[in-house]
Amino acid sequence: MTVSYVFSRPQRVSPGIRELVVQVARRLNYHGPDPAAQSLARGRSNSVGVVVGEGLTYAFDDLESTRFLLGVAAVCVEYQQNMVLIPAAGDVGDVSRVREAAVDSYILWTGVRDGPVLDAVIASGKPVAIQGPPPDSLRPPPGQTADPGDRRIQVVTADDRSAASAVTSVTFAGARAPAVVSFALNPQSSPRIVRGPSVSKVAFASARERLRGIQQQCRRMRIPWSDVRVAVVARNNRQDARALLEELVDDPSPPDAIVAMSDELALGVLEIIDQRGWRVPGDVTVSGWDDSPAAAHHDLTSVHQSLEEQGTLCALVVLGREGQREPPAWRLVERGSTRRRRSRTA
Repeated sequence: MTVSYVFSRPQRVSPGIRELVVQVARRLNYHGPDPAAQSLARGRSNSVGVVVGEGLTYAFDDLESTRFLLGVAAVCVEYQQNMVLIPAAGDVGDVSRVREAAVDSYILWTGVRDGPVLDAVIASGKPVAIQGPPPDSLRPPPGQTADPGDRRIQVVTADDRSAASAVTSVTFAGARAPAVVSFALNPQSSPRIVRGPSVSKVAFASARERLRGIQQQCRRMRIPWSDVRVAVVARNNRQDARALLEELVDDPSPPDAIVAMSDELALGVLEIIDQRGWRVPGDVTVSGWDDSPAAAHHDLTSVHQSLEEQGTLCALVVLGREGQREPPAWRLVERGSTRRRRSRTA
């Protein structure tokens, strides 16, 4: 009991006894109670787990990922919480890493879909915040609304479908050969170019919602979806996607309008176009997503959304500190990359 007080409540022990215990502890190389044992006794680890769906290095390689994590980190600092990054890169160890993480709650970031990882997170019974559109299993049945009393699993997302429709309307205006650069559609999908993919079969909710918005706007603009080329990348990284982007641009019938699902991918397109000596927007219009500083620097039309704000909100949600909240806002920022004469009706 005395030793326990020395390390947990030193004010309850006299200075002389406290010094004797500390001296013996030093000789035995004992540094106090094991933190893991303490967290078990308390039933809390004071840690928020962030499941990174594109692997651990993505958290640091991608600018928008760092913005999101910055929002989470700011809340963790304010409320004296640890932030634990849990990689889920599609390998056999994903579920074990989620189950074994000593965390009190989970935030799911990038690539959320139905499957073993989501099942493991939900089975933990801990608070969960999902950034992005919810997977199918979490959507209420047709004709029903979500139960407002279920606060354990919450979704933080902007209206990706409407945003995708808006950016498509300005990018594809007047286009004869429109194209899309898309995030991965399924966990095992390899980089490829397809025409008019079946949106309902896309596994990842975020990619599905954006494609659905693009498809709906194409219908309004009388652009046959079956004619729209979609370059599907494996990762949101312009260097990884370069070969596929070159294949898209160098097609015998090259696209004259390209909607990319991120600024990172759109900037990769702009690099290749510049090397080919094409004019933007004269020869081809290009748009991105996230409204990064690089997008503004390159005069790139983009969808503005604050991922830092969404990270903040996700952290507040799992800590039960969010109070009244509105869905994250978005807006279309039109710049020079799409400003050409428009001949089609948006």
